[in-house]
Amino acid sequence: MTAINQRLGSAAINGELWGERARDWAELQEGSRRPDFELCLRRTGIGHGTELLDLGCGAGGFCRLAADAGARVTGIDAAAGMLEIARERVPGGRFDVGDVQFLPYDDGTFDVVTGFHSLPFAADPLAALREAARVAKPGGSLFIVIFGREDRNQLAVVLGAIRSLLSPVRAGAPGPTALSDSEVLDDLITHAGVATVEDGLVETAYEYPDLDTALRAIRSAGLTLLAERAVGEAAINGAIAGALAPYRTPGEGFRLEVESRYILAIPRGTVASAR
Repeated sequence: MTAINQRLGSAAINGELWGERARDWAELQEGSRRPDFELCLRRTGIGHGTELLDLGCGAGGFCRLAADAGARVTGIDAAAGMLEIARERVPGGRFDVGDVQFLPYDDGTFDVVTGFHSLPFAADPLAALREAARVAKPGGSLFIVIFGREDRNQLAVVLGAIRSLLSPVRAGAPGPTALSDSEVLDDLITHAGVATVEDGLVETAYEYPDLDTALRAIRSAGLTLLAERAVGEAAINGAIAGALAPYRTPGEGFRLEVESRYILAIPRGTVASAR
């Protein structure tokens, strides 16, 4: 991590990478996170009048569900291309281009602050988590989702094949599995001024009907685009296809079983409402 990244966060890099193929991400990849989204709605009690902030909101998939439940929605993301889609999906929401380490909101603004697989991309995830706690109201909730144990995450095999094509410096940058070691996130929670109310696992699957769809979906992610620029389209397609081969379903499709970990937390010193 460079000094520039420590000062400015990772938004400049991630925004450009994740914005380029945002439409493919929204169409082909985001839907696999629906079980995470639905669990959050149930566990946080999001409903009419809830003030919600979604960190790294992407194309607005969760924000759409929260708005349908009656929430007043705000999302922040580094990728302008993703936010263009989010605004189409949730015309009444507020969507800001920014970095999750430096939130442009007042203290105690939101009832619920969520982050679905966004915290691992922060240059300083502890700073991002502290910011999330700062903008939560007293008694408010934080709901954070990351990828779980790598040996229970078949998508991690594909990500590893992609990362192997990058230089050691690039491969070691913040990315999707950066917090998958449970002790890492636990340590962040301890030092961020929040207290865990509930900690659990979610099982889901990333499914693709054929190789072409799988390639489009996986190549829409920022990490893949970074590798593609380094080694070329043919090399990245070959690496993805090889990593996917063990997960072929009957026919031409693929299914990757993925474990996510969620933490429901509150700012320390507040009282959790009944769930």
